[in-house]
Amino acid sequence: MKKKTLVTLLLMVNIQAETLKDFVATQDTNKSISITAQDINQTSIVKPYYQGFIVKVEQGGAYTYLEVKEATEKTFWIAVTSAEAKVGDFVRFQKELVMRDFKSKALKRTFDELMFASGLQYRVNK
Repeated sequence: MKKKTLVTLLLMVNIQAETLKDFVATQDTNKSISITAQDINQTSIVKPYYQGFIVKVEQGGAYTYLEVKEATEKTFWIAVTSAEAKVGDFVRFQKELVMRDFKSKALKRTFDELMFASGLQYRVNK
């Protein structure tokens, strides 16, 4: 298997960039490498959770946009599939993708930076 093909395959199975760099640097380019379907199925990267309190909620199309305030007092916007979370709720989620200058047609506004998130968990703060 060529080195370029191997790099592409490893990227497809979500190998972290640092691990990929270390892996490729240690490989002898004159030897072939065998990767089986079982190797791919056993490869998993645990994504960290982000968390904070909701300070603003906007519904738009199929997404719920949440402005989240971290413990550091920094706020940022995330987009998740439609959710019933409310201002003051504590949320926890995983980052999937960050977009800069994201234009929401449904909200008719542009976000300087928007994180698309998954695995939203929320707890009502009474």
